[in-house]
Amino acid sequence: MAPDGHELALIAFIPIENLLAIAPQFEKDFQEKEYKDKAIYVFSYYDEEDYFLDYITEIDDAIQGYTKVIIGDKNQFKFNLENFYPINPIENLDEMSFLGGQPEYLQQEGSDFSEKYIFIGQILGMDLPEKVNEIFYLTGNVGYIFINRDLSGGLFFVQAT
Repeated sequence: MAPDGHELALIAFIPIENLLAIAPQFEKDFQEKEYKDKAIYVFSYYDEEDYFLDYITEIDDAIQGYTKVIIGDKNQFKFNLENFYPINPIENLDEMSFLGGQPEYLQQEGSDFSEKYIFIGQILGMDLPEKVNEIFYLTGNVGYIFINRDLSGGLFFVQAT
């Protein structure tokens, strides 16, 4: 739940074992950590009827709970896996959605997240199928996924064009 009582939408589900198979550069980040049968769940504020961009583009709002990243058991939340779309590792340098690598920010962030967080990947709205490509309000917006280095959670926020 968001601070205003609005239910957050599950927008990404990434089993950690799958992440390591796709992007092996994460292996050193996960060394000596218990990740077997764990997954990264990314939740975001979404409202089909109302303007919601401000809730997901400010890092302060993300920290306050308008977005949420949870690392938990693969079966912690019930949902239909068929409703999710794959995000591939960097294959085409022109694409803005990928796992691994370095974030490609639309605007430079003031904070250096590398001390506390591991960058997992980013999602460009227009790279998603048409029926869900406005999940970040506009198709040109990019969502960034980070997890805490101790696997206790993470950070998700969106930058707008």
